[in-house]
Amino acid sequence: MNGKLFKYLGLPCALVMLGNTPSLADTASGTIREYHLNSQVQGRGVCLQMNPTLPTVGGWLCLWKDNPLYEEITDILREGYSARKTCAVTWTAYRGGLADIDWVSCYN
Repeated sequence: MNGKLFKYLGLPCALVMLGNTPSLADTASGTIREYHLNSQVQGRGVCLQMNPTLPTVGGWLCLWKDNPLYEEITDILREGYSARKTCAVTWTAYRGGLADIDWVSCYN
């Protein structure tokens, strides 16, 4: 009976668990050494590099304007850069070849 129960419930349960698992995220922290804006790239906001160098393509992370927290993340990054705060940044995907910022936290 236990074998049959696992056979019929095990696979669906495993699929549900996999379906609800968020994407694997990469996180890094450090200070922002370069805060870059380029008006010629449509839909993209700030791109940045950090110390220590990020494990991304060219060490870059970028924030896209369709992020639901675009304004808030931009404010946090600008303040973090200006005040030389330590910032933790997470990304799960790449856009235009560069890591796409999901969330940010800066602290002293």
